[in-house]
Amino acid sequence: MTTRIATTTAGPRGFRWLYILLAIVLFIFGVGILRHPAASYFGLALYFSIVIIVIGVCEFMNALAGGSSRHWGWGVVVGIIDFIIGFVLLIHPAIAEDILPYIVGFILMFKSIDFISESLEMSSLQVRGWGWILFAGIVTLVFSFMIVFYPIFGILNIIVWTGLSFIFAGISSFIYAFVR
Repeated sequence: MTTRIATTTAGPRGFRWLYILLAIVLFIFGVGILRHPAASYFGLALYFSIVIIVIGVCEFMNALAGGSSRHWGWGVVVGIIDFIIGFVLLIHPAIAEDILPYIVGFILMFKSIDFISESLEMSSLQVRGWGWILFAGIVTLVFSFMIVFYPIFGILNIIVWTGLSFIFAGISSFIYAFVR
């Protein structure tokens, strides 16, 4: 008689390094944003363009790694869209400056919803650590709403909320790498 072990649909454990890489990039950018609040808005727009490109590449690679997952197609699409958005913003920084709070807010909003849904799936499979993913997803969601709905408070407010959002998204990604 064979025993089957329930696993998440996120793909093989061998690709956990992608989430660790994503966590490191997100965390470093979050801390960097908070440490240099006087940096120009133009520089911040370039940061986000690069981060969005990296997120797109990581999402795409992770989706391909979990090809048997029922949601792998969405991962590929999201990865490609993130990469294209990041590239367009990188070559057109004036556009990035104008729409930066909305792009960042919505990307973090979708990422946090992804963490929340993954944590609920992990809970149903009785995977340890799902509560931390849920908590971090909710915190990231709150910060993303602050970015989208309150950008009028000025560039400093956007920098602080964005830096904190990236830090919590990085922490979520790091935790997710070890609990799945």
